[in-house]
Amino acid sequence: MKRLLNRCRSIGRAAAALTTCGLLLCQSPVQAGGPIRVGGATFGIQGQPFVWDPAAMPVKYRVDPGPLSKRPDGTVVIDHAAGVARVKSLFDTWQNVPTAAISYGNIGDILPAPPYTGGPVGTAQNFIAVFASCDAGTQSPIIFDADGSIFGGLGLPRGVIGFAGACKLDPVNGRFVSGLAALNGRFQDGFSASQLTAAEFDHAFAHEFGHFSGLDHSQINVNVLSGQPRACNLDDLAGLPLMFPILFCQARSAAGLPVLAPDDMAWISRLYPVTGSPPPGKTLTSSAYGTISGKVLFTDGITQAQGVNVIARQVGSPRTIAVSVVSGYLFTGNPGQTVTCLDPSNPTTATCANLGSRFGSHNPALIGQYEILLPPGNYTVEVESVFAAFAGGSRLGPLDPPIPVPGTFANTGPMSVSAGAMVVQDITLQGTPQRFDAFESAALQAPAAPMAWLRREEFLTEKRRA
Repeated sequence: MKRLLNRCRSIGRAAAALTTCGLLLCQSPVQAGGPIRVGGATFGIQGQPFVWDPAAMPVKYRVDPGPLSKRPDGTVVIDHAAGVARVKSLFDTWQNVPTAAISYGNIGDILPAPPYTGGPVGTAQNFIAVFASCDAGTQSPIIFDADGSIFGGLGLPRGVIGFAGACKLDPVNGRFVSGLAALNGRFQDGFSASQLTAAEFDHAFAHEFGHFSGLDHSQINVNVLSGQPRACNLDDLAGLPLMFPILFCQARSAAGLPVLAPDDMAWISRLYPVTGSPPPGKTLTSSAYGTISGKVLFTDGITQAQGVNVIARQVGSPRTIAVSVVSGYLFTGNPGQTVTCLDPSNPTTATCANLGSRFGSHNPALIGQYEILLPPGNYTVEVESVFAAFAGGSRLGPLDPPIPVPGTFANTGPMSVSAGAMVVQDITLQGTPQRFDAFESAALQAPAAPMAWLRREEFLTEKRRA
């Protein structure tokens, strides 16, 4: 319980962002833009993303039997049936990707976990008990905090609207065993001071269910941050991933766009490819996507550059059809650091998971490597820094924080991508300083930090409309 509350309070100190892997639920930094967890040398399958077991679909979850939202006087605003339907719709957003072999199934009410004996979870004490059952791998609960009492009881800021992610991991097979989501219905009660539209609320939790499914953040069309909030250009918005780290633009559905951008669809398909004989409604991933892959290199053309955001943009529709990944996304983050040790003041191989993150491959061949799944077409490839503010809860890529090192690169010439085929394209940065070892990281000129009021990640701070 103390460990859980410490996790909660660390979220509060972040002030504006739930962590990428679902806040309370994650115990180590996330690994990359693309998959949220990658197996390490001694945890999971080295170099392979953690996923829900494809042979045990659907991903089974249980739902809080109480209402999704109610007012302080107890008046129910969104009842249980409507809440269950909303959760199903959000999971369906990911399940309905035709090239992704992932599905979800509601198997009933949340199981008792003493002292929680059933009924609406409702209190922080019950939440902690239910969370412990998730941490043990017993169940994957979806919790409705109808009036914000749970979040308040945990000491979280009033701006937290919810979180989701994996609870228990299988360290041998590289699988998610259980996960949890908590939705703060106070933001939908039509009464409290800070409200989100239904589209914004659903946008936030479709994003969270992406984390629940194993996806990390993605950075595309970051130029939107120089404009006005909730008023983004539609072409930029069309290519802006649902898994973008912050909710700055209007909700995609409110603008008449599909909830998922091409980047989201490509990455869920990469984690859960459709193979063999496709079931009804599904398409072989290999018949719908090709791949561009390669390495990002420093100016010497030899040393691999870790932590650079790589974007492939379709010629003719560069703002709307684009997919990204961070170079070295399968390699371990921050190698050699003692921050992950059980006792950082006394690091040992027994307590420090190889003196670095236990996630991510230790194979040096994967440093600076990128791989992008793309629909057939002609593409250019460009690189950029991970936005300087995308650290901590809103991070992407294996490095936290991203390290700005001068360098330039425009883009490649057009490359033709065919379904089922791979195009190899290495990228050499220009103007980078001499490197000293293979574990150094690169970034291009990093953008300035964003305004303090940006609504980050799952917290979505309570900035009101202008």
